Amino acid sequence: MTLPSLCLRRPGSLRRLSLALALGLATTTAPALAQPVAQPLTQPTIQPGAAPTGQVPRQQRPQRLTPEQRQKIFPEQRSLAVQDHQARIAILEKGRRCLTAAANADALSDCMRQEREAMQSQRTQHMASMRELLQRNGLPVPQWRPLRSKPGMGKGTPQAI
Repeated sequence: MTLPSLCLRRPGSLRRLSLALALGLATTTAPALAQPVAQPLTQPTIQPGAAPTGQVPRQQRPQRLTPEQRQKIFPEQRSLAVQDHQARIAILEKGRRCLTAAANADALSDCMRQEREAMQSQRTQHMASMRELLQRNGLPVPQWRPLRSKPGMGKGTPQAI
């Protein structure tokens, strides 16, 4: 049995075939790939403070908060964190009750969708609260990444924060 035919019979073995070809282990099925590379591969050189060759420089991160700034917002930040945890626990408990009561696959799916949407909404709300806390205290607000869904999950693209 050849490596490509094995790959077609077992799900998930395409990754192993790619790895085998990359390592030169499948020389009988792809001898041209087993030839040494004419020019060695090298790591791009990085100058201190510069982006690697061929890459766009990253945006500058906002400065980290000083210990005084962190101490100033700590009580309210802790309060927001506790509220966020309580809200997430409530969402999980509601989800558990829904899952327990689900009578079929569609009901189970609806429970999971509702929980996922509630968690995303809570996350967005918590981030807005944190943003407001930082702005109120005149502190730099980080640029949080938008929520992304996994490929093939759900419909459409998620809303940016």
